[in-house]
Amino acid sequence: MGLLRRWHLHRLHRQPFPTAWRQILDENVPLCRSLPEQLRAVFEKHVRVFLDEKYFEGCGGLEVTDEMRLTVAGYACLLLLHDPDGYYPRLGTVVIYPESFAAPIRATDQSGIVTETVEERLGESWEEGTVVLAWDSIREIIRGVSGDCNVIVHEFAHQIDAQQGLTEGRRLLAPDRRFDGWEELLEHEQRRQRTARRRGPPSILDPYAYTSPEELFAVATETFFMRPLRFKANHEDLYRELQTVYGVDPAEWLVKTTVE
Repeated sequence: MGLLRRWHLHRLHRQPFPTAWRQILDENVPLCRSLPEQLRAVFEKHVRVFLDEKYFEGCGGLEVTDEMRLTVAGYACLLLLHDPDGYYPRLGTVVIYPESFAAPIRATDQSGIVTETVEERLGESWEEGTVVLAWDSIREIIRGVSGDCNVIVHEFAHQIDAQQGLTEGRRLLAPDRRFDGWEELLEHEQRRQRTARRRGPPSILDPYAYTSPEELFAVATETFFMRPLRFKANHEDLYRELQTVYGVDPAEWLVKTTVE
């Protein structure tokens, strides 16, 4: 990190956090209310830097508000509590649509035939420096009706995965791991899902998680932050791995909050 950037971050970190911002975060990102005091201070510093460095653009006639910016920044910065690592250094722009948007899909089969279709999406993460989100999906998160699903966390998990190459054949990070990599962990989770279908309730993870290691990581990250207690109880190996990746234990925050 260069001297100029260090000075800039130091200046941002010293600025008082606006009360109005804190109120929006408490309402729209409820997990931040359970953060230990020291982590809450770190979280707010990260949010300020994120808002300073990332450009927000509204599409389809949408005017981006402070509430939108803070909600996206809040969930994105939950993933940075242990190590911001440049505050998503590849990311420059967050694009927000009022609702789901059409994304062109180009696929080539084994015969070399190219098929082009259009798919409705709630979010996308581009390695070229953009995250695209649908505000109507984010509003469901704010209203508490999205369940385990969180499109912000999902797409920013893809940013972290692409930045660190976590699911591209690297060994898992947890010190007590039972599996070598995300491919092996995915196969394990797929077997668990098939067994659960035959014998009882299905896995708590969205079925989309079982389509690839990248989606397992992103979907598991959603559940890690949205439903940590249930996730930890049902997917111990996955939880330990994400606990190592993100350097935090959200289930512990909630347990302490309940006790207190």
